[in-house]
Amino acid sequence: MKNSRYGDCTQRCVPDSTATIRCWLKRVRVKILVSLLCLLPFIASASAGSANSENLQKNLEAAFMRAFSDPTEFRNTEVFQLLGYSSEEIAEIGKITPRPAAITVCAESNGQNDAFKNISVNCTKVLYYNLTIDRVTFDFPDCRLCLEELKQGRLRFLESGQIKLKTEVSSDDIARVFDLVARARKLTSLRIKLDKDLATIRGRVKRGLFVVDFKLSGDTELVDPKTVIFRCDRMTLNGSALPRNAVNSVFKQINPVFDAKKTWLNLNIANINIRRGFVETIATIERRKG
Repeated sequence: MKNSRYGDCTQRCVPDSTATIRCWLKRVRVKILVSLLCLLPFIASASAGSANSENLQKNLEAAFMRAFSDPTEFRNTEVFQLLGYSSEEIAEIGKITPRPAAITVCAESNGQNDAFKNISVNCTKVLYYNLTIDRVTFDFPDCRLCLEELKQGRLRFLESGQIKLKTEVSSDDIARVFDLVARARKLTSLRIKLDKDLATIRGRVKRGLFVVDFKLSGDTELVDPKTVIFRCDRMTLNGSALPRNAVNSVFKQINPVFDAKKTWLNLNIANINIRRGFVETIATIERRKG
């Protein structure tokens, strides 16, 4: 009888335990469902934010490519107007329109729809007069854009105080530019090699009835934010080194190799370095003075 009573009790407890488990699972399912319902607005918001970010990225790349490829569109960005340049100076802007082969844009928002901590535009194969620049990065810090224009694929700045630049010019492209100068100065077989902090230039020059082999090596030097010179460490003619005063006399006629004071841009150079295979320059276009 005792065992039978225990057996009856066991039989009664099992259904009770099963019911408890089922009830608990039901409550858990309800909690999970409620949690998911609560998360839905955030999931939808994140999805919308991702879509908006992709649309913004596409619009920025389309607008910058359009502006950087057309002098009129470049002028209409109004970035140089905001930097204080005159209409006559801005009319010259066609000469510095980048015309890149391709671009990528990285935008960092400051929390407002039309305002950015920075917009970085990486350009490849930029045409500048007769020079092709392998890579140029334009940074527009603390700027605002017109979003309505941006939706139409056009770029218009509402605020901008500075443009930062980083350029990389290959030795081949420098040689092409030198080639134009070389013809005027009766130089032939011009070759340029760029290593870290060292440029080596070889070629031939006609001196009267004779053709002389020459070689020179040196580095760029930033005299001030506006002026770059080439400091020649050694120069030889037919293998014989020229005296220091003769080298200085030659480069007195050549330097400076770049003088920003002769441009209408308020361009300040922070660094110019010779790397292996290219010359790297870091500079800023500031507000116009005066």
